[in-house]
This record gives sequence, structure tokens and C-alpha cells, in this order.
Amino acid sequence: MTNNHIKQIAVFGAGNAGIAEASRIKLQFPEIRVILYNRLSNEKSRKKVALLQHHKVFHLSGIYQGQAKPDVVTGHVDEAIKGSQIIIITTTANAHGFIASQMAPYLSDGQIILIFGGGIDSKFLMSKKIKQQGCSADVTFADADTFIYATKMIQLSSEKIEALVKAKKEKLYLSVLPSKRMLRVLHLLSNSIYPDQFIGCHDPLQAGINDAPGLHIIGIIMQRKKIEAQEDFNFYLGLTEEMTEMIEELDRERIAVANAMGIKDCPTTRDFFYTTYNIPLIDEGGERSLFDMVHDEGTPYYNLPGAPIRSPAPKKMSHRYLYEEVMVRMVPLYHMAKVLGIDIPLHKKLIKEAGKIVNRDYFKKGRNLDDLGLSPQDILNWQTAKKRFER
Repeated sequence: MTNNHIKQIAVFGAGNAGIAEASRIKLQFPEIRVILYNRLSNEKSRKKVALLQHHKVFHLSGIYQGQAKPDVVTGHVDEAIKGSQIIIITTTANAHGFIASQMAPYLSDGQIILIFGGGIDSKFLMSKKIKQQGCSADVTFADADTFIYATKMIQLSSEKIEALVKAKKEKLYLSVLPSKRMLRVLHLLSNSIYPDQFIGCHDPLQAGINDAPGLHIIGIIMQRKKIEAQEDFNFYLGLTEEMTEMIEELDRERIAVANAMGIKDCPTTRDFFYTTYNIPLIDEGGERSLFDMVHDEGTPYYNLPGAPIRSPAPKKMSHRYLYEEVMVRMVPLYHMAKVLGIDIPLHKKLIKEAGKIVNRDYFKKGRNLDDLGLSPQDILNWQTAKKRFER
């Protein structure tokens, strides 16, 4: 395996995904200099950076096993960005605009900013933000519809840092800005740290729209009583047939909006399980329901009764499944649908319900078209408008 002459990579965000990914890259590609960045905006984050700097090694368990540590753990943006050919963003998507503004003074020509789980659509948001900061660097943005691994922190203490990588998602969709660079980005990633793990999308909005939010949003809203009671249960295995049917209805609304913009072949949540985890779409009885696929033993969520819970439910409703995914996935799609004259009642209902739970007006506070640098006319004539994002 070649690293395609990648000498340095920065990983932004020292959460579960960031720690796991920085460690995984260093473990598999020791010749690459890996920098892990985390903000220093409050006492908690400063203590976390100090804790990570203190340890000589990080431990990986699950599908990757071993000990490795990024070459540098820092809270200084300039130290992370300068010299990094690939900058990987693993933070929650609601932070991406702020991150772009912080990065802008230090970016240089030729860098690739790879965003995992940016919703609709962090590429556009971040591109607009860095330009507003006066940055003229010729950088390429790429975003995958979700994070490439299912991860969990086993231990984050003065005694030990251990990240569990439960499963690898076999294939993710990838969009690029400018979109003409898609093949170049795919070649670089597949010949370095992500061999053959991305499906390229020619439309720059497709990866964001492909990311179906139903599992998390419907799952957390419909299981609210158990979460607020702080019950111990498997979040995904708690999904009922009624909930999975709602998720499929949410898929139909999302795909209707995409199709109206000329964006074809958007995957459903069922497709996601097939593409990502190789969960069969059909069996001897015919087409499988989403409920059956969620509860399949092949998912990274599955555990036998009485076994340790592989995907514990949140203990509170103020969780990223709600505040992040509604803001950056459902709300922008709602604004697109409104421009197109398409009714998406389930999206509207869930946005309202989420807003009540967290006491926030998501119709006003969520991402809108202006945040993305798009106009209503762009949405109405997307197949023409997207050409200006090719180069």
C-alpha cells in the first residue's frame, strides 16, 4: 500500500472519531506525520488537550488493534494546518463555519479539506466563510456523507486513552468542491489513507443530501421517554417497526427534493445499510424491511441479549443526534423544498418537535440557503447553477 507521497495530515476535533482516526492513520502509516487539533476555547477543552499530550501512546481496539499516537497534539490552528496536505474535519457539523473562519489565515494552495458528516452542506458553508475572511488559497473541499468508522471511547483518563473502532463502513459517498476535481481527490485518497472506500458523486450537493438523518432524529425523538429516564438500552435496537416506517417516509421526502433538483440515485436508509455494512436487501422471503436490516446481526450495533451494549442510547435529549442533525441536515432540505414548492410534512413536523425539545426555533437558527452561498434561483435551476461550482 502506498501513501501517495502524503507527508502530513491534520485531524480536527479530538472527540471519539478524531482520536480514533488520528491514531488509526498513525498506526497504519507510521511514515505520515499526524497532527491532532482540538480547540482551547474553555477549561474543559484545555484540560482535554493537556491530557492527550500527557500520554505517550493511544490504544486502539476493535477492528484495529495496537498502540499509536499522533506526532503532535495541539490547540493551535496554525500548527495543525501549515504543511498538512490533507485536513480531516471530524467535529460536529454545527462547528464547521467557525472552524473555517479560524483556518482561513493559514490555508495554502493545494490543500484538501476532507469533511466527514457535513450535512447540507459544509463544503459550501466553509468555502463561503474562508472567502469572507479574505482567504484566496486554492483549496479543495471534499465531504463524505458520514464518518467512515463506527467508533466509541473506551477510556479517556490520566491512566489510559483507548478508542474502540467497532466497524468500518465499506463505502461512503463523496462530493467535491470544485466538482471537476472529484477524480483527482478520489485517486489521492484511494492511493493513500482510504483505499477504495469512496463512491464519487459528480454533483457537489449529492453527498450531503445522501446522508439520511432519520435513524438518529426519529430514533431520539421517538425514544424520548426512555432517554429522559436515563435508561440503559441499545439506541438502534430500540427502534420499532413504526419508527423504521417513519424513517422510510423521511427518505421518500428527501429523495423527492433531490430528484426535483435533478440529483438522481439518492440512497435510502435501506441502501445505506447495504452499501455501508453489506446487510442484505433481500432474503428468502423477498425484500427485507428496514426494521429487519437495522436488527441484522451484521450491523455494528447488534449485541446478544445480556451482552454489553454496543450502541448505548444518549442519557439526555440535548445530544448531537438532535441539535446537530436537525440544524444541518433537515433544515436546509426544508428550505430547498419550500423553494421548489414540494411539501415535506414529516420534515416540518420533526423540525418543530426538535425545536420544542431544545427550546430553539430551527426554522430560523438552522442552516439556510444564504449560509451556503446559494439563492432560490440556484435551487430552482440547480443543473445549470451547479456549473459555476465546477472550477
